[in-house]
Amino acid sequence: MQLSKITLSQSYYSPQVEALRDRLLGWDSPNQEQLGEIGTVEFQWGRLLDSILELCPPNREQEQAIIHLESVREWARKSIIRGSQP
Repeated sequence: MQLSKITLSQSYYSPQVEALRDRLLGWDSPNQEQLGEIGTVEFQWGRLLDSILELCPPNREQEQAIIHLESVREWARKSIIRGSQP
């Protein structure tokens, strides 16, 4: 069984909804300025990761700290690329 693809007319969306869709769907295309900001976040992220690896013993808590740190990095990237709320 093949499901049919449902598409909505662009005129169906309000300008606010269209702006939100563009922001959420187009987040993976950073410009040069955003790439620089992401580079700064990546550098600081690496320093914090090094501190965790150096200072925290290898246990479940260290593992959780690294997992959450990875999440923070991803959300920071998305925040930079997506920009401000419409």
